[in-house]
Amino acid sequence: MLVGRITGPKLDKQTEELLRAGTAGGICIFKDNAVDIHQLAELIDSISSASSINAIICIDQEGGAVQRLDDILTALPSLMAIAATDKIEHAKTAARINAQQLLAAGFNCVLSPVVDVASNPLNPIIGTRALSSRPETVSKFAKAMLETFTEHKIVSVVKHFPGHGDTGQDSHSELAVITRDKKSLEDCELRPYKDCLSIAPSVLVGHIWLTAYEEKPVPATLSSKLIEQVLRKEFAYDGLVMTDDMMMKAISAKYGLAESAVLSILAGVDLLLLCSSPSDLEEAHRYIVEAVLSGRITEQRIIDANRRIEKLFPVTAKISVNKNFDSRIDDIEMGRDAVESIYRDSFTLVKGPQPALSKEAHWLVIAPDHPRYSLNLADALEETFGLDENAGITFEKIRYIVKPEAKEIDDIVNRAKGMNTILVTFRAELNPGQFQLATTLAEVSKTFVGVACDVPYDAGAVGEQTTYICTFDPSDAAMKTLAKMLAEGKFLNGKNPVDMPIKASISS
Repeated sequence: MLVGRITGPKLDKQTEELLRAGTAGGICIFKDNAVDIHQLAELIDSISSASSINAIICIDQEGGAVQRLDDILTALPSLMAIAATDKIEHAKTAARINAQQLLAAGFNCVLSPVVDVASNPLNPIIGTRALSSRPETVSKFAKAMLETFTEHKIVSVVKHFPGHGDTGQDSHSELAVITRDKKSLEDCELRPYKDCLSIAPSVLVGHIWLTAYEEKPVPATLSSKLIEQVLRKEFAYDGLVMTDDMMMKAISAKYGLAESAVLSILAGVDLLLLCSSPSDLEEAHRYIVEAVLSGRITEQRIIDANRRIEKLFPVTAKISVNKNFDSRIDDIEMGRDAVESIYRDSFTLVKGPQPALSKEAHWLVIAPDHPRYSLNLADALEETFGLDENAGITFEKIRYIVKPEAKEIDDIVNRAKGMNTILVTFRAELNPGQFQLATTLAEVSKTFVGVACDVPYDAGAVGEQTTYICTFDPSDAAMKTLAKMLAEGKFLNGKNPVDMPIKASISS
């Protein structure tokens, strides 16, 4: 019932012993565990070989902002980018690529798709991880992905029940809260779960407090009202229920790991993610055993949990790892071609006319200096247009800090007056200086093209007749594809899957 984590690219001795003893039921893989595809396959093989049972080997490989293997496998577009294509076949393609590559590496469980509804523009953690702000769209695309994962025989996990989309907090650091009434929750947050549960093998419960169900600040991971009453009885769900990482501060800071592990099992959880140290997992295991021996947790509760686990991960069905990855290089390249097709169909003209870059002009390309994403649209444009020897177009790169202040904004605006300007923004709704920068540059530039590289709300900074594009994904692959489309003069045919709020509601 306990899935742990290891540090680095090799299986440590303590975790190996926990797997052999059956204390650890599996491992969740993270980015620091993967150096290259051959090493990853060997690591997973060592985990499987060490385990006394069929180890659960899972990974957060959603696409977009949350994917652990984008450096060594095909990087996948965000779920919101997939929904922006308005083509179900793209959801199936992304899920197929994801499943095939994970299965080849030895995984048997993927913590995807996200079925949260993007109902709060100020949500700090979900954003483009959600498919849409419309529950029916979330359900439609999530179902297609679930069916594809099941078809390819990998266990998929919908998350984060009962819905993380309307929270204003990041549960990694604090308890996330939703204060809406039950009817509103049923119509929005809970609807995709109700729609998808009949084909969802597993549900991941988040550290989210719904005040409509719990008067006191009890996260869903510890709430029998949400797990036993809503999920099991109202929704008649008998699939596997697992927790989000129990080491997140939303829960560990108040309850402690060992006590919260027991409370989650009492609430109806079957499987716990303990993505900390092997010592922490061993302590939680000891505490749970003591709770069973004392009668605090019934043996039947443990039996029911193991029944659901073994239904998806039969004890004797050991993982078979395909180490011959050289033979799969062509498949990975084909996956990259398919991903570019998804990007091309996802880029959306949120406002204004279709962009046209004058080929006899100098363009300023202004982008945030983001710690995670290169946002190197300027270099991508230069490289793409450079293939045309007759192009007289040139590009100049300007960087600004993610939270620009008045002086930096003024300096950039003065440089851009009367110029052709492309401005890349990243979550301007959480970085108000970017809103000010976009508003002012749209007014003073000769030609202005805005690019919201994450959520589309950034377009609220400019008027309806000002061009603003949304890529729904800040990756290098997205920026390179956008550069190609601008060079080709291709129309942007994506459909925004997010209902846009008025500017005032974002910036306030």
